[in-house]
Amino acid sequence: MLMNTKIIMLQGAMDLETELLIASLEQPQEYLLGKWRFVEGIYKDKPLVIAATSIGSANAAAATALGIEHFHPAAVINQGTAGGHDPALKAFDIVLGKQSFDASSYRTAKEEQADWQHMELMGAYAYDPQEKTFLPQSVYYAGDQKLLEAAHKAASDYTRGKVVDGCFASSNTWNRQKERIRYLHEQFGSSCEEMEVHSAAQICQQYKIPFLGIRIISNTEFQDEEFQPESAKACQQFVLKVVQNITY
Repeated sequence: MLMNTKIIMLQGAMDLETELLIASLEQPQEYLLGKWRFVEGIYKDKPLVIAATSIGSANAAAATALGIEHFHPAAVINQGTAGGHDPALKAFDIVLGKQSFDASSYRTAKEEQADWQHMELMGAYAYDPQEKTFLPQSVYYAGDQKLLEAAHKAASDYTRGKVVDGCFASSNTWNRQKERIRYLHEQFGSSCEEMEVHSAAQICQQYKIPFLGIRIISNTEFQDEEFQPESAKACQQFVLKVVQNITY
């Protein structure tokens, strides 16, 4: 393990979301923590560890906690693909996580018939050091401002689409219902949906580690697009440029 260095942890759920990052490392060293794969190395003099979190919020949270405990990163970036919620976005546009929320943590009104539009976001149950127990915390987690600034600097060189600040709706769902997508966008400000950002953000907040989500639009129902695997590579290339702008 690289010692006495401020390492940055980059996360991706699927192989196609991490393979370029791992291939870019010099002096790679592989670790298995629990059932999660981590690859540590150097990219252009920057110490990195790539965490293959696997898909879903529980996996992302577990991999984040294990990675923090073992590598003690100075910052964490969760990156990968996402489905579009903002009708103005299309495939290969990149969303920088100004904030995120758990789209599966909600309370509905008491009604005879189901109406998913009558919902109130509850937020995640996170540890409260004053109460010394787990209580509902903020609905939205904010991305780290310093990491956002590093991403903004990289945006001018990105030519595959737009780069925008936005909001992630995280949950273990793949939603293709346009009206539900539109409701989440208009009611709660979601730019796109994915499965890992918010849970990783929650763990980083508990450890007081700077965190940012970066996601590329791989498909969107508003543009009638199917999933485009090539977008994952474009996102990883962008994230490596972001890394070069981070100073600690």
